[in-house]
Amino acid sequence: MSVTITDNGRTRMVEIVGEQRGFGGVVHHSRFETHYSRATIEALLAVKGEMWLRDEIARSEEPAYVREPLRRQLERFVAIEGRRVLDFGCGCGGSSLALAQLGAGMVVGVEPRADFLAAARLRAQDSGLAARVIFQHVPDTTRLPFANGEFDLIVMNAVLEHIPPPQRRAHLREVWRVLRVGGYLFIGETPNRLWPQDYHTTGLWWVPYMPADLACRYARARRRVPATATTPWLLSEGAHGSTYWEVMAALGPQARCLNRQYGSDVDAFWARSLARAAGSPRRTALKKVLYALHRLIDQALWRPLGIPAVAFLPELTLCLEKTQA
Repeated sequence: MSVTITDNGRTRMVEIVGEQRGFGGVVHHSRFETHYSRATIEALLAVKGEMWLRDEIARSEEPAYVREPLRRQLERFVAIEGRRVLDFGCGCGGSSLALAQLGAGMVVGVEPRADFLAAARLRAQDSGLAARVIFQHVPDTTRLPFANGEFDLIVMNAVLEHIPPPQRRAHLREVWRVLRVGGYLFIGETPNRLWPQDYHTTGLWWVPYMPADLACRYARARRRVPATATTPWLLSEGAHGSTYWEVMAALGPQARCLNRQYGSDVDAFWARSLARAAGSPRRTALKKVLYALHRLIDQALWRPLGIPAVAFLPELTLCLEKTQA
C-alpha cells in the first residue's frame, strides 16, 4: 500500500493505493481532501495504518459516519447542549469531536492507548475544539480519575463489545459511579449477543452463541480471521456482543431504561438499516419484511412483557437514566 499527502493551501489531499476498509466498504484506491494538518494525518497513519486511515479520517470529516447517527440516536433521549460529557473509549477522538460539534459544553475523552490520544489531541487542535475537548490517558479504565457524579452524560459508542465479557461489569459500574444522579448513560452501536449472526467481526452465523474458544477455531477454519487469531483477540475485536440484561444486571435498580418511554426501538433501528440498504432493491425488500415482523412481535409480545424491543434487535442502542446514588 502507499499513501501520498499533498499540501493544498489550507487543506491536504490524501491518496491511498491498496485495499482499504471502513466507511463506505472496501475500496482499493481513494483520493480525498481533509482539513487536517500533515502532522495529524501522519499521526493517524502511525496508529491506524494504511488500511484504516481513510476510515479514521472519515469519522470526523464525513458527517454521515459518526456525527449524524450520534445526533439522531441521542436526540431521541436527551439534549446534549451544554452538558459535561465523558466519551468512554474515545480512540483517536473522532466521536469526541462529534459530541462537541453537536453542542456539548465540555467533552472529556478517556482511552487506555496513549498513542491514540497523541493523534486525538492534534485532531482537536486542527478542528478548533481543543478548548472544549480534552483527552486523558487512563491505562485502567475500571479506575477512572474522576469524582463521583462528575458527568451529565456518558457515551459508550461502539465500545462495550470490545471489553472482554468478564470485565464488562467492572467497567459499567465505574462509569455509573462518575455519572451524576439524573444523568444519562448512552450505549450505542454494540452488537446484541442474542442475535445469531456476528455481523461485527467475522460475519458468521452462530458465533455469538458459541463458547469463545470454539468460536475462534471456527472463525479461523472459515478464514474470517487471521490464522494467528487467538481467543482473547477475537473477544477484543467484538465477536461476542453484549445484551440488555447484561447491562441492567451490572447497573441494578438505579438504572431506568428510557427506550420504552421515548420512541420505538424497532422504528429507530430499521430506519438506519433501511438507509444503509438504499440502492439495493432486494435488500430493501427483505429488510422491510423484517421490519414489519419486528413491529408485530413488539406490539404482541415485547411491549406487554415490559421489555424494550432493543433487547432482541441486532444492535443495542440504550439510554439509561441514573435515578439514585
